[in-house]
Amino acid sequence: MTGGNEGILVPSVMAMIRFRRPLVDYLISGLEENDKWVRILAIDMLGNAGDPRAVEYLKPLLVDRDRDLRIISAQAMEMIYSQQAAMSRSQPDHCATCMIRLIAEEALTRAKPRGEGTRKKR
Repeated sequence: MTGGNEGILVPSVMAMIRFRRPLVDYLISGLEENDKWVRILAIDMLGNAGDPRAVEYLKPLLVDRDRDLRIISAQAMEMIYSQQAAMSRSQPDHCATCMIRLIAEEALTRAKPRGEGTRKKR
């Protein structure tokens, strides 16, 4: 962003995160309603909210008797996973030069199985 909006963006993101938690909790409670359309709306809004906490509540709906609930739940979970993947791609890797990572990469390189041509003959 340009124009000095960076100082505004961080507090806005923090406010959105604080706001999202009670909203997601409320929407999760809507999954227990008897009215199918209330449940569908709650599922859809959970998908749009993108909070990974909702996944554990959406999973049982993937096998619900109602086809509409199964479909909308799968779509909501896909949205959540997509949003989480996008966020993780946009975050810089702060451990690119961490010692533990370097050690682990070296150990993995050494632990790779040898090819058939490198075995000792008996």
